[in-house]
Amino acid sequence: MTNPKDILVITTSSVESIKIKKYLKPVSAHIVAGTNLFSDFFGGLTDVFGGRSSTYQNQLSSLYNEAIERIKHNAHEIGGNCVIGLSIDMDEISGKGKSMFMLTAVGTAVVIEKEEKPNSITTTKLENVGFEKINSLRKRKNIIFNATNNTLDYDEETWSFINSNQVTEIFPLVLKWYNNTIINFQSTEELYKKFHNNFVSYVDNFDDETKIKILYDTIENEKNEQISLYLSKVIKELHLYDYNFCIHLLKHTDFVKQKVGLRIVSCDKSYYDKTDILEFEKLKSIISITFKERGERIMKKQLLSSKEKEAWICECSKTNEIEYCGGCHKDIYGFTQNELNPEKIVPYIDEKIELIKEYVK
Repeated sequence: MTNPKDILVITTSSVESIKIKKYLKPVSAHIVAGTNLFSDFFGGLTDVFGGRSSTYQNQLSSLYNEAIERIKHNAHEIGGNCVIGLSIDMDEISGKGKSMFMLTAVGTAVVIEKEEKPNSITTTKLENVGFEKINSLRKRKNIIFNATNNTLDYDEETWSFINSNQVTEIFPLVLKWYNNTIINFQSTEELYKKFHNNFVSYVDNFDDETKIKILYDTIENEKNEQISLYLSKVIKELHLYDYNFCIHLLKHTDFVKQKVGLRIVSCDKSYYDKTDILEFEKLKSIISITFKERGERIMKKQLLSSKEKEAWICECSKTNEIEYCGGCHKDIYGFTQNELNPEKIVPYIDEKIELIKEYVK
């Protein structure tokens, strides 16, 4: 089945080289954004050259691209592999003293005959380039240089630029800079919220393949459990569950990574098909094999009685008669009471399988 990101989107109703096999139905996408999204434009206009704001243009481009991605997903859900006649309009919505922008994308989902992709793609340099691209590249290089040398000022202008221009090169440097903010999020609540909103927006502007690879690879190599858990939260918010990467984490030799992988199982992906049903069934088997009892069950004599009572010895060496260890507060499987464990996740998987079956043939 076609991946949503591979769906062709064109503004015309037909193209000579494309044969339309079936017309499906109109599809649309709506994005509503507050005017504060363009605060740099309405505020100081600090980056205006010749009456234009490059930051404002980048924000508009970001909304435009998001609308196209959404309309691709909507077309994919009804079996289309192309959207024709794309039209995008932006309107201002006002009421009760507040204003918002609504961007609406409309097109027709169709099924086309797709040509085989060539084995190799050749790229050539442009014959000429505009000054805006030159200035943008200069700023990108400066940001990467400053981030590498720990001198980058993560102000609104910087976040706006790296969000709009997909500056993936500084991803690990951003995490390193905000390491303490993530770990101590409870004591840095306001700073954490501001960072989190910017960071999620930053990651969300990557293409789907980059988002998934960079987040899962970082989780695998990250030594701090709090950072790994935070990245799993980002995966959850952006619906970036990936079966293969999840399996890789569940089969990891590090128990912490296995727990993060289990946590990600509860995340969603942008769309599901019948292969997901089989994959979720396999996941249940892998989970049952992976998460075995880590403590040792024993029979313990009771005081003033010859009868024995069931108990267990935790990994921390403490003997317990209750579900959670009195020392490390983990159960016999190595999970704390607040953590998502196999007992909780398996019913969730079963429910998701049944829900997918109701929609997917």
